[in-house]
Amino acid sequence: MPVLTRRTLSALTVAPLARPFAARAAAVPASLRMDWALSGYQLPFYWAKARGYYEAEGVDLTIRDGAGSARAVQLVSAKEDTFALADTLTTINSAAKGMKVRSLFVVVQEGGSAIVSWADRPIRAPAEMAGRSIAAAADQKPLIELFLNANRVPLSEVTIRVVSMQARNTVFYQKQVDGIVSVVIGSPMDMIVAAREGRGAPVHLMPFSDFGIRNMATGALAHEDTIAANPALVRGFARASLRGLADLSDEARADEATDVAMRLSQAPANRRESVKLQWLATLPRLQTDNSRGRPLGWTSEADWVNCIDLLVRTEQMRAPVPPSSVYTNDFI
Repeated sequence: MPVLTRRTLSALTVAPLARPFAARAAAVPASLRMDWALSGYQLPFYWAKARGYYEAEGVDLTIRDGAGSARAVQLVSAKEDTFALADTLTTINSAAKGMKVRSLFVVVQEGGSAIVSWADRPIRAPAEMAGRSIAAAADQKPLIELFLNANRVPLSEVTIRVVSMQARNTVFYQKQVDGIVSVVIGSPMDMIVAAREGRGAPVHLMPFSDFGIRNMATGALAHEDTIAANPALVRGFARASLRGLADLSDEARADEATDVAMRLSQAPANRRESVKLQWLATLPRLQTDNSRGRPLGWTSEADWVNCIDLLVRTEQMRAPVPPSSVYTNDFI
């Protein structure tokens, strides 16, 4: 990039932070509930917070740790939090059940799950799941059954052990099962880093997306009442967040952004490398074939239709809902 362009971009980055104190003092309080404790795909929000992007938009944002997507959606539905990060399938299903929530933008658009197995006895294709045992959380069971059906693997040939999300990794580490279902850019990155540092064994990932099951993953949402009553707040939150996302779309800032997020979230120091790796694994997943060429965060109706269809096929929803009832691009 030419030096002049780089300086120009730097000036644009700094300029909003020089707004008068009176304008900053009028910032509207708001909260962002994360889906989990610090994960790599959350870095743009902490970055935007540290750079003053929310403040520049008139938003006094508090970022809070989460305990799962379902809980995050519930807190926004109850208006205990203003915004939340959540899995897209959870957002759709919650809205279909009557919660007045709507997706504002999606960060991880090429997401989805994978089968994680030990590298010395890898599960490399669906057919290799026959005769093996897989641990999954209760809400993951329909998805893995759909994955097996789609790839013509008889359900009777695979042992699916339903455990709590907290116990899932434990039974895998203890080798009580041959594999687990996990989000690709989640805990598998912790396992990869542990293996690199000599604290664990190497693992193999078999993404569902390589075998016909694709879906968007993590995005931001708000209550429909908030969208209707305070669109300026929602627009400011979206603009600041997506500005942070654009800043970090160059992996050259991965180390600095990881350090910022570690500091603001007060995450344990031993998680740093896995958080960074999660972000690097997120970068190629920021857009789908349907959203490329559009601004970051913008989502395609076709991708929403695919996610809704996936929920219907796994019988988590009885019938499809109109995509327009669960998302908006108005704040991109």
